[in-house]
Amino acid sequence: ISNKIGILDIKNFKPVSKNPLISKIFREIGLADELGSGMRNTNKYTMMYSHTYPIFEEGDIFTTIIPLQEISTLKVGGVQVVEVENKKLSKEEILLLISDKIRENNKITLKELSDTIGVSSKTVSRYLREIGNIKYYGKGKNGYWHIDE
Repeated sequence: ISNKIGILDIKNFKPVSKNPLISKIFREIGLADELGSGMRNTNKYTMMYSHTYPIFEEGDIFTTIIPLQEISTLKVGGVQVVEVENKKLSKEEILLLISDKIRENNKITLKELSDTIGVSSKTVSRYLREIGNIKYYGKGKNGYWHIDE
């Protein structure tokens, strides 16, 4: 038994296991999560990073299309410096990078953020105020960033 063929609507989607016996075994040994949680998480995080929803399509093969912004596909070097040759980052790209870097390391400093992104510490501070849902708790090196989702 499977869902309808075509694009699935996450609001009306009822997860159905294609192989209930195998999926139960994998859940029992901790190698699989709750049925349907992958679609919910993909939906949540794609919206968070791409500001758009993924497309889930059921057919002979289950397909997920995750739209990404160009900044999401840039390669980052070992020093974690954004390498964009002869291209000035847009405000949206900088805001996305700030959020991503804080998600990766909630103890990152303003200096590290500015060095990584290639803008001044003042610019990072100004953009952090604009983002609004990112707060710094504590003082100095003992503090940490928290993102209200």
